[in-house]
Amino acid sequence: MAEVVERNIEDGLTEIVHIRRAKLFNEAELREVIRLRRYHEYSIQKRNKRLSDYESYIAAELGILRLVIIRRQKTADFRFKDEIERSIITRLVRLHRQTCYRFQSHVDVWIRFLLFNRKLGRHMTVARLWERILQVHGRTDPRLWAAAASFHLNEGARAQARAILAKLKTERHALEMAIKKVKRLRKSPTCLQEGVALRLETLHLCKLRESIDRSVHLAWDRTHLRGLREARRLLIQGLAFNESSVFLLLELLKLEGSAADFFKRRVDTRRRMARDELGVEATDNENVRGWHRNVREAEREDAMAFMKEVTEDVDSVKSGKAFNLVLERFITFSGATSNDLADALMIAKKFYSFADENMMRKLSNRQKELLTSETIEVEKMKQMITERTHATTPLTEDIATSAEQRHGELMRLLDTGGAEAALTAWNTWYHAPGGSNDLLRVADPSTDPRWMRLLTARIYILVVARMLYKSNQLTKTATTSKDVGDALRAYQEFRLQQEARVRDTRTLMDTLAASNWGSKVPEFWHLYMEFEAKLGDCSRLPSLRWRAEKCLEEGPRVKFFTVLAAGGPKEFL
Repeated sequence: MAEVVERNIEDGLTEIVHIRRAKLFNEAELREVIRLRRYHEYSIQKRNKRLSDYESYIAAELGILRLVIIRRQKTADFRFKDEIERSIITRLVRLHRQTCYRFQSHVDVWIRFLLFNRKLGRHMTVARLWERILQVHGRTDPRLWAAAASFHLNEGARAQARAILAKLKTERHALEMAIKKVKRLRKSPTCLQEGVALRLETLHLCKLRESIDRSVHLAWDRTHLRGLREARRLLIQGLAFNESSVFLLLELLKLEGSAADFFKRRVDTRRRMARDELGVEATDNENVRGWHRNVREAEREDAMAFMKEVTEDVDSVKSGKAFNLVLERFITFSGATSNDLADALMIAKKFYSFADENMMRKLSNRQKELLTSETIEVEKMKQMITERTHATTPLTEDIATSAEQRHGELMRLLDTGGAEAALTAWNTWYHAPGGSNDLLRVADPSTDPRWMRLLTARIYILVVARMLYKSNQLTKTATTSKDVGDALRAYQEFRLQQEARVRDTRTLMDTLAASNWGSKVPEFWHLYMEFEAKLGDCSRLPSLRWRAEKCLEEGPRVKFFTVLAAGGPKEFL
């Protein structure tokens, strides 16, 4: 492990040398950078890989990169960019790739790497990452298919168009320089034949420049056509993997509407031009000859070249046949609700020129039927909940009263019998063989503070046990080697016993985290984090914060992060 760490550190020494030459960091800061990298390299080379270690390393490298940029702006020294910034970015890419490889089940890891590459402008890497993400998580989250389709239709198409336009710009600049050179030579030809040749060459170069101008107009249509195809392929493939996803069907409906509009406005015009229908109409209206005829012929050739790339049935797409097929699917789609059908109707109204009126009428009737049935179901559910609430209210009050009594008994046992007696009572009440944790299984633990007080008492027992052990050790003085051995054995016994208690408590907290405690009670996560900070493993705090963000509902999550931003909650223990 040490060899790998030192090799990675040595690979970055060239970067350190150039930072010193550019005078961006002083010697103390450079030593701190090396120390920080060595620490993070050791943390990610451990046998048990943790996501938090990789995230800390990535955050540290991003901080160094930001600091380099700030120092460059202050000193106005922009030398050695390839040796410094590029080296840091290469290290960040390596860390992101390792993270994605080792923690493939975390979607957020993939998305962070994707956003990082998008910010760097690496659109081909982003496209490959989307393919890999869909291979790993294509069946778990249908929204990923829609996001990938949106990328290919918008950002991917724009990136391809920019690349084509940059190439055409270079060619245009070269042609402009050649035309200027030929014009200079035409001013003083050596003979008549040279003047004629230069004039013909000038005409040829001007035609090439006009061809490039027409290619600029075609570039956007070509890239948009490819983006439509790729987005359609991804959405259809996503529907094949997620057959019950109404969201993907809505996205496909939007895409087919956009495709119908694009084919009607742009593709159909070029098809008519390729067939010379527009040329025939213009010839009938006016006498077209000379330069105008040549321009029309060139546009016709460009339109024919563009139509060779079109493999779709233009008449079918522009008339909205594909759009209506997707719209018809909503009528028989089993997983669609009234809200989904309302969204489909709204999309159909935006593309009203392509939507079939009979289809929209059927869809509207189906939406009204579903809305009526859903309203009846909601009323039945409300009535059932009301009946259950009236039936279980006395039972809930009895359980809450029992919890209050047992909390008081637990505190008395802790004062008289010590931590072991209190833990035994807890296990007798809540972890008896074949028993259950009914007192902790409540619909909404945030409604009554007695539930939180009861859970806090379980962890408070461990804190008291540790304090009692420390106070007992302070009163004893070891004078002989036998006393020292006895003290060490007592410490080992207490440590093993305390670790077992911490493990049991962590298991209980993990169980409650997957219930209403984890989704509705922000104080539960504050208590869990305080438990790990004082009695457990401090390295689990970032992962606990991430779990709280994922598990808590919207209101409790806002409250949780508001308390954290204000400096943390009042200590429970």
